[in-house]
Amino acid sequence: MKYIFYLMIGLILIWVVGLFYFIYDLSQSEPPTDIKTDGIVVLTGGNSRLQEAVRLLESDVADKLFISGVNAKVTEEELLALLGISKKLADCCVETGAKAQNTVGNAEEISLWVQKSHMSSIRVVTSLEHMPRALTEIRHFMPEINIVAHPVGQWRPENIRLVSLIREYTKYLVSLLRTRVLDI
Repeated sequence: MKYIFYLMIGLILIWVVGLFYFIYDLSQSEPPTDIKTDGIVVLTGGNSRLQEAVRLLESDVADKLFISGVNAKVTEEELLALLGISKKLADCCVETGAKAQNTVGNAEEISLWVQKSHMSSIRVVTSLEHMPRALTEIRHFMPEINIVAHPVGQWRPENIRLVSLIREYTKYLVSLLRTRVLDI
């Protein structure tokens, strides 16, 4: 019984130290601006993500944009209005996926688009705290693709939402366990 107690305390300490490293790593994150990729992929979940992805497309850091996880009820007109781009730019350079319901689904959807488009590099746009888990899932499906992380949002200590960070860190650990240890 004593060993189980020490094991639990040890696991809790490892988890807490990992959480602090996770937070520290997020605080050091800066999106690269000068690296060109074959495509940009954005995981839905916030207007700022979509706006940043469009800004990157218009800045010519890539020629194509894929939006993963678009709600199937969203019309093309609604999407164009949300993105704030012309129909001409959308027709030539923007594609969407509506099957993803979660981060694993996003990774699968992105993988199919990358394969279909014959890309060797992508820039991933998602929120700062979601980026580690998104990269883990995407790399699981596409280990050979060059991936540039482009987190949205700046790290500021006053913006720490501890409950949100704990939840995201725990999901990240589950992703690591599932993709690297269990290989599923």
